[in-house]
Amino acid sequence: MKIRSHFIIVALVFASLSNGFSQERTTDFLNDRQLSALVDSLCQSLKTYYVYPDKATDMAEFLNAQLKRDVYKKYKTPTELAYKLGSDIAHTYPDAHMQIVFEPGLRPPKELSLAEQKEAYQEQLAAERENNFNLKKVEILPGNIGYFRFDGFTHYIEEAKPTVFAALSFLSNTKALILDLRFNGGGSTITQFSSYFFKQKTHLYDQVSTISKDTLAFNTDPSSTDNLALLMPIYILTSKNTASAAEAFASSMQALNRAVVIGDTTQGASHFTGFFPLGQGFIAKIPFARPVNTATFKDWERVGVIPDFMAPAPKALQKAQESILKELLSKAKSEKEKRAITWGIHTLKAEEVNVNPPTSVLSNYIGTFSGGICFYVEEGELLCKNPERGGTDTFKLKAVTSHIFLLDENAQVEFVKDASGHYSSLNLLWKDGNITKKIKE
Repeated sequence: MKIRSHFIIVALVFASLSNGFSQERTTDFLNDRQLSALVDSLCQSLKTYYVYPDKATDMAEFLNAQLKRDVYKKYKTPTELAYKLGSDIAHTYPDAHMQIVFEPGLRPPKELSLAEQKEAYQEQLAAERENNFNLKKVEILPGNIGYFRFDGFTHYIEEAKPTVFAALSFLSNTKALILDLRFNGGGSTITQFSSYFFKQKTHLYDQVSTISKDTLAFNTDPSSTDNLALLMPIYILTSKNTASAAEAFASSMQALNRAVVIGDTTQGASHFTGFFPLGQGFIAKIPFARPVNTATFKDWERVGVIPDFMAPAPKALQKAQESILKELLSKAKSEKEKRAITWGIHTLKAEEVNVNPPTSVLSNYIGTFSGGICFYVEEGELLCKNPERGGTDTFKLKAVTSHIFLLDENAQVEFVKDASGHYSSLNLLWKDGNITKKIKE
């Protein structure tokens, strides 16, 4: 854990101090000796730090072969050369986290004063706060389903903690929780966030590191959550853009049977990376550690996390809601609870239907019902004026079936046919499972 934090800080300092320093040169900027030294430095870094030693050897052999063929002399700018070095490495073995860049103004942290390090840290923290620590949306969906979208695991864990705690507290009374990682490209460690979903200390995964030369265990820490534990069923949404730390979280939760994963197979970028200076202004971003899943003992690099239920990413949220509501309905203990869950199913189905019945059907519902609630048809739409809501607003009903409609955010309407075949009454179906019957006047 400490090792990874160190390299994250390195990355932050590099990112903060790079502006204005990167100078692109358009001449023969490296002589033969300098070019050879650069490739040698890169090869040594790969063989020392890359997570797969055999692949690092292959990479180094290919880079040296390219050097001997004078391939790298063709590139006249540092950026072009950096890109070529990176593409040659990927040709040998593609790794989504591997990157070679030219940033001559960047200095290792040991060369920075404490004031400079603090300034870089504060600049990045301000940017994270501006982005709300990647937390994008918190919502209660129909059927009392929690929804939480966050697009990255922030490096600033302690600073973000009050925001994360507030969001999860808001969702703590829901019956099931959807965590949307479809836009989450990773970030920092997952242990703090994972801790909110386990009551006991739980082993998430191991990390094999070429720097520490050992295996680090990552566990949840219930003592870090201020007694907040969300133990309801968890559903995780994924896409092809779900990567890195987001994959670590999804894979761990899935392997521990703590969450159901729904969506697309993830990107398959599992490695932890560090920034290693190569000299002459070049820097290598090299994966130095890899995770090993606790339950499967596998790394998901280049494979991705395979969902429990495959669905196109844009449809994953609806698929998750359907799965949750069906599961809740099967476990409902009272008729009122069943009606409340069915209310959520109706709301979801209306989004799918999105087509009103023909006017010939809608005309059956025209009239005023007890309490003065009035229905009429206009331009193929079933409309309603409801004095219980002030009588001035017009509500456009949305079809669930040919005789069940969404009325507003709290009520749905079920038109009821009598023995003679006429729709002489209706049921107002309330969100909480209650029913109010109204007779046509």
